[in-house]
This record gives sequence, structure tokens and C-alpha cells, in this order.
Amino acid sequence: MNRFILSFIVSMLLFSGLSCSRPSPGKKAEEKQVVKTYKVACSEINTYIEATGSVQADTEGSAKILPHLAGVVNKIYVKVGDRAQKGDPLVAITSPDVTDIYSNYLSVLTQFKQAERIYGLNKQLFEIGAVTKNDLLNSESTHKQLGAVLEGLKGKLHIYGFSTDENVITKKQGRTDTVLIKAPMNGNVANIQAHIGDKVDAATPLMTLADQKNIMVVANIYDTDIQKVKKGSQVTFFVDTFPDIEFKGMVTYVSDISDVDLKTVKTYIRIMDRKDLFRHNMFLQLKIEGEKKRASLIPQSAMVYKEGKFYVYRPDKSGKNILNEIKPIKEVPGKLMAVEGVREGEEIVLTAIELEKP
Repeated sequence: MNRFILSFIVSMLLFSGLSCSRPSPGKKAEEKQVVKTYKVACSEINTYIEATGSVQADTEGSAKILPHLAGVVNKIYVKVGDRAQKGDPLVAITSPDVTDIYSNYLSVLTQFKQAERIYGLNKQLFEIGAVTKNDLLNSESTHKQLGAVLEGLKGKLHIYGFSTDENVITKKQGRTDTVLIKAPMNGNVANIQAHIGDKVDAATPLMTLADQKNIMVVANIYDTDIQKVKKGSQVTFFVDTFPDIEFKGMVTYVSDISDVDLKTVKTYIRIMDRKDLFRHNMFLQLKIEGEKKRASLIPQSAMVYKEGKFYVYRPDKSGKNILNEIKPIKEVPGKLMAVEGVREGEEIVLTAIELEKP
């Protein structure tokens, strides 16, 4: 509607300028006596709600990133909107538990190798009768138990991103108290809930990684208009980056929570076409299809704009033309405007600007 107001004022000024330049003062009185009128008609129209919104990640099918163990957030490698590839580092968690597990693994590894040697030796000695069968079974049992413990510790270290390759272990592996949380899939960082220095545990969400192909529009609708927005309502998008393209969408969900400060309700809209042109956090202007209603239709030429409001001139019984305030609802093809404030069948002045001449 703001666009219409601006264009309306410009066109009326141009029309007024052209009218005032006509050199016919002798006919001025005669022209004032001839005022054409228009009988207001009514028609059913689709109303719309204007709003703003932005492109956000669709969290359906997204991955919530959780830490593997309790610790403190040491570093965050990404920010909201970043694209991450599978395996990229996202967050570093410092935890003394990692050092304990790593030290325990090295200790059990040494014990396992010793038990393996003893078990192998006992098998050879048993064949020549140098040890009893009970000694052999005990060494076998110890070897298997330590092997099971070692596999469990090895699995934990793999989750934490540490190598258990012996060639790597013999070299300096760097800090053993920090775990890197890596991206489990390709995607965009939809939100980050953790901060450096936060204490976290295995149930604390760190961030959400969303499929970079899944995006949606989140609009902020004023409380006064939200009752007009329904699931399935058609939406038209306008983006400054692509001024000549009109995008289409559909309302998929209306939140039941209102923002007390902004007095708005979040509404989620699916993009129907040309998703490849949108980017995360892109700002949009929206027109959401509202309810169908019967409205009065008048020519745009009958409207006049004064001090922030729209009016029409309506002749009264004495022949005087009285200003009548109206509220524009929607532009209609044929240079018409659907309005509130006048009724079907009422007579209004067809060209209001003519009555605005000095």
C-alpha cells in the first residue's frame, strides 16, 4: 500500500500540473458547473496482509549437534548461516574425562599386550606339559577380558576423534583433553545455542545443522492481522535483489505464541519456486492472501490524499461536494480501488483532483 500511496501522489501532482497549465480562464466557471459522478459498485475480492520476513533454514530433517560428554566449550568454529561439509569441525569441548579415558586406554593397552604374550607362552608350555590346563584357561580369560575393555575404550576415543593407531600413539598427538565435534552431514548452521565458556553435557544442544537445500520464509505478522492468516494461504514475495521477479509461497504453519514486545506472531511459509535464488537471512516483503470479502469499488481518479488519509467527494442533496474519508483495501484491474467508507449505489465525484483546483 505504501507503494500505491507514493505512485498515487505523483500521478495526482502530474495531473494537477497539466490541468493548471490549460489557458482557458474564460471557461473556468463553466467547467466547475459540470462535475461528473460515478455510482459506487461492489464486488467480491481477495484481501491480503502486507508483512516482512526473512529466509531461514527449514529445521525439518536437520541434525541437532550434541556433545559426546560433559565439559566446557573451548572454541566455536562456525557462525549462523555458514555452510559446513561433513567432517568439518564445529565445536571444541575441553573435558578432563577425555584425558582419563586416554590414559586408561594406554594402560589397558600395555596390560593387554602383556596378557597376550603370557597367553601365547602358556599355549606353548601346555603342549609340552610345563603348565596346567587351569593356568592356560586363566591366561586366556585375562587376555579376553582386557581385549573387551580395550575395544570399549578404543570406541570411545574414536567417537572423541582420537586415533588408536599405534604409529600415531607413539608420536605426540597434541592435547588429549579436548574433543572436536564435527559435522555429521553437509548443511547450513541454522542456530547456535552454545557460547565459549559454557558448561555442557551430553544432553545440551550446541547448534542445529540444517540441509542447505531446505529453506523457508519466516514472517512476522501483527497480532491484529493474524486471525486473517490461515494454513494454505497463498503468499507473494518481493525481493529487492530481484525486483522484476514475483515469487510464490504457501503458509504451512502459524505459531500459537505471540512476541509480547513486537506484538507479532511468527508465520512459516514454504517457498514454491526458484529456491536457488534465495539465501539465508535474505529480507523479503510479503503479501499474504487474506479472507474473501465484498467491497466497494471506485475509480482511483475519485480519490484524493490529504494529511495522511484518503478521501472522495460525495455530492449532498444541496449540491455541495462533501469530503468523505475512505480506507483503500486493494488495487483492482481497470484502475479501480477496493475501499471501505462508501456504500454500493452512492454517487461520488469521478475526478476528485478537479475540485482541488484553487
